[in-house]
Amino acid sequence: MRFIGDIALDAEVRAIASGAITDGAPVLVNSNGTVSTVASATLTTENFIGIANGVYADGQKATIKIAGSIARNISSTLTIGQQYFVQQNGSLGTSADSPSVIAGTAIGASDLIVKG
Repeated sequence: MRFIGDIALDAEVRAIASGAITDGAPVLVNSNGTVSTVASATLTTENFIGIANGVYADGQKATIKIAGSIARNISSTLTIGQQYFVQQNGSLGTSADSPSVIAGTAIGASDLIVKG
């Protein structure tokens, strides 16, 4: 694990995927402890857990970058310094959707510090 000050850059959790999950997708935790994408579940202010760190099929153990970590390989081009929100369609956007869920802040064209 690498540290810069008090920030751990490799904070992640592993959970079983419920449905297909793509690399860099916002991920939700389900009531049964599995994880899924926003596109296949209902986003709330409480269930966003982080950003997928790889491609996973239904039933596979998925690695999710959580708050305080850096998610890499975000598919959309990000603007450095811009805050991003999770959208109801599973994408990231610069304006809040309903509900308003902050994904994180861009530190590179495809890198995001996860806020969660």
